Amino acid sequence: MNKIENIEELVAKVLSGEASAKEIAWLESWKTASSENLEYYRILEKVFLQSREVKKVQFFNTDAAWNKLQLEIKNRKPGATIRNINSVKPWNDFLRIAAMLLIVAGIGFSVYKMLQPEKIVPVEIAAGNQVKNFSLPDSTTIVLNRNSELAYTFTESKRSVALKGEAFFELAQDKNRPFEVIAGDVVITDIGTSFNVKASEGSDSLFVQVATGEVMMTSRNNLSVVLKKGEGAVYIYSRDEFIKAAVSDTNSLAYKTKIFVFENASLEAVVNKVNEVYGSEIVLSEEIKNCHITATFRNEEYSTIVDIIAGTLDLTIKKQGDILLLEGKSCEE
Repeated sequence: MNKIENIEELVAKVLSGEASAKEIAWLESWKTASSENLEYYRILEKVFLQSREVKKVQFFNTDAAWNKLQLEIKNRKPGATIRNINSVKPWNDFLRIAAMLLIVAGIGFSVYKMLQPEKIVPVEIAAGNQVKNFSLPDSTTIVLNRNSELAYTFTESKRSVALKGEAFFELAQDKNRPFEVIAGDVVITDIGTSFNVKASEGSDSLFVQVATGEVMMTSRNNLSVVLKKGEGAVYIYSRDEFIKAAVSDTNSLAYKTKIFVFENASLEAVVNKVNEVYGSEIVLSEEIKNCHITATFRNEEYSTIVDIIAGTLDLTIKKQGDILLLEGKSCEE
């Protein structure tokens, strides 16, 4: 017997005392496998117990029926056909009836489950201290920045992601299911494009930058703005206002690409950006914070970046635990 397909019959055998030790053990294992299995078993058990009450009613007056039959036998003519009552197996008949009732209950329960609204539990992902790359079930790829987290839910009509922190989205095409990112009071919607969302927890602003395609940002009061490739917008929560502009920060996606381009940038700005991307602790002595540097770094470790900066500006590096201290002469001299 395929126990998965005939679980109702197995429950009837176990409850009626007709099952083997192996079948009883299998049913116990099945019951504890999930809360749904246990719920289903309880429904079947209830139906079985009710069917036992039916059996009691059906066979309640068996003595009277036997006496009546004996009397009929005595009054029958010779050669008359008499049914052998010993061939009747009411318990086996009852098992068949009980199994049928349980199967009907099982079908009804399945239909009930199908008609219930689908309970969708969001899938949560957290980056922790590392930038995390992953793909969603629809093949959308996401780069989740350090200390960021999201939760996604997919239905037949919509793909939705709730974001805290920063992430880069490269959406898979699906014209029948729009993709939305919910960040605070703002919903970013599109069907097929790539864009970055930075929604730092506790900040009064949110920043969206479009790499390809178009997106639409909508606020809680239904204000909206459409962004195209190369454009970005800041949303100010306290003012419920969008500020749209062309993207000028060449390093805004450095956490994803690990590519830094600095053009006559202050050393303080350079170090702050590297620390932000790598979670490093590079510290500058006060006299060199206003030094400027032009450099491009591609997929370098932060320690290598520090070595290059130090060599370029003739600085010294002191390591204090996890801290890298840069010292040197003032660039204003």
